Amino acid sequence: MRIPFLTLIAAVGLIAIAADRRAGAQQPPASAAPSAPASAPTDEARRRSEVIVTGDRAEFESKVVGYVNQLTDFDYGDSNRGLARWMEPVCPLVTGIKRDVAEYILLRVSDVARAAGAPLAAEHCHRPNLFIIVTTQPEAYLRQMEKLHGEVVFGGAAPILINEFIATPRPVRTWYDTVEKTPEGLPLLNMSFPGISQFLVKGVAGGTVIFPVRPNDPAATLTNTWSQASHLVLNVVWAMKRVYVIVDPSKFKGVKLGQLADYIAMAGLAQIKLDPKVAGDPTILTLFDADPQAASPGLTDWDRAFLKSFYAVEQKSVVARSSLAEDMIRTIAP
Repeated sequence: MRIPFLTLIAAVGLIAIAADRRAGAQQPPASAAPSAPASAPTDEARRRSEVIVTGDRAEFESKVVGYVNQLTDFDYGDSNRGLARWMEPVCPLVTGIKRDVAEYILLRVSDVARAAGAPLAAEHCHRPNLFIIVTTQPEAYLRQMEKLHGEVVFGGAAPILINEFIATPRPVRTWYDTVEKTPEGLPLLNMSFPGISQFLVKGVAGGTVIFPVRPNDPAATLTNTWSQASHLVLNVVWAMKRVYVIVDPSKFKGVKLGQLADYIAMAGLAQIKLDPKVAGDPTILTLFDADPQAASPGLTDWDRAFLKSFYAVEQKSVVARSSLAEDMIRTIAP
């Protein structure tokens, strides 16, 4: 975390709450299991039943795959970018609401992170990286952040993307500051693999030393020096460095605190699309699509399975997204 940004945080009066105890979360109602038939079916009836079950299973699996793709399939020129997750411990911070409400949200986010297997910072962490900001003037707030600390907050993102993010009104909008790392979570190095003409020979006492010539543009030559060079394994993965969740309470009414906290947890712990098309799927992400009273009271089985699978799958696998969906299916309906 850079010093100028910490100064900004202090100036706007952000309050960091340590999350070391569990919060009472609202749980969605458990679905009722179908009752068994009173008598054994005939062979013909059994065959019909198997066909129906198979069809239902295929439809269910297809829906789960669609759900995963809607949340994670980004079109940024890197098919795996949507699987950016926390490698550094999450240190949440909140501003703009009363302390007791902020504490509830942060406790709930911490509970969800533990259950998902996401790394969580220790009590009294001093380097926040998950910023939850509640404001009824999000555009003005974000414009000020862009003006004063745009490089820190938005990194090297294209101005058109930054402007679209700030100008598009949403009840909750999330900005992900991600960075490339090795699959082991190590930073990429400024290295190159030069040819013979790119070596520099320097004379030293007792002989000579050969040094590779470093390129002039370090940002364009970040390299994983432990490259595994496989068609099945990625040499570079995405990690979340900082996440900003901007909540505008003027854009929604009737939302319960438990619902909002779980929505924030879902958005803050995994890089997901800002406007996923998940209508009809059992997920807290439909909270603002219609009447909040008709939405789930909290994370659904699908949401919990998604987050847990998100942190369980082999991120460096080229089929990580497919593995995520398969793991979700096994968790929800073994």
